[in-house]
Amino acid sequence: MATRGSSNNPPKFSRKDAGERRQQLVDAAIDCLADGGMAGFTIDRICKKAGISRGLISHHFDGKDDLLVHAYEAMTHHLIETAHATHRVVQDDPAAALNAVIEMNFAEDVLDRSKLTAWLAVWGEVTRNPSLRQIHRQRYPAYRDAIASAISELARIRGHQLDAPALATSLVALIDGLWIEWCLDPTLLSAADAKRACYDLLEAKLGPIDRAS
Repeated sequence: MATRGSSNNPPKFSRKDAGERRQQLVDAAIDCLADGGMAGFTIDRICKKAGISRGLISHHFDGKDDLLVHAYEAMTHHLIETAHATHRVVQDDPAAALNAVIEMNFAEDVLDRSKLTAWLAVWGEVTRNPSLRQIHRQRYPAYRDAIASAISELARIRGHQLDAPALATSLVALIDGLWIEWCLDPTLLSAADAKRACYDLLEAKLGPIDRAS
């Protein structure tokens, strides 16, 4: 007979550190948002998705609203990654930086209907939840400023006079709108269509940009 904890009879539950448990709950929360929007964002569903007891949520978070805030922070992580990637290449090649912004926002792992459904759910809460609104105001400006920096540098190189922050804001709004349109009906809009619309917006002001696709 195998002893407890042997490879033939592993324990049913494994111990995880606090960071792993918190991440497990955040991932489950995002999955619930993706599956059922805010209506699906319940303690019972999150716990069932994570496979843990209800008590662990209050142990790791200050209630469901705090967990929602952490879920939104995790969802906006790609915005920060995009901003950092953009900043790294602006000086050497601002056109390539803008190219990267567009390609990253419509990559296969981003243009995922379940993920975008979660975005739609949280966006609806941003207007009435001060904590979510604060995160939105922290993350989006950094993302938008990185894009504006690339636009400004490319305009300088090419001798164009334009309002870089305004054009960056228009691009971000277009990207978000295309995400929503694709999420509502992906048969009407492909990733290639979405990228083309973004390149067209920039090229109308900046001139030709080499398109990755």
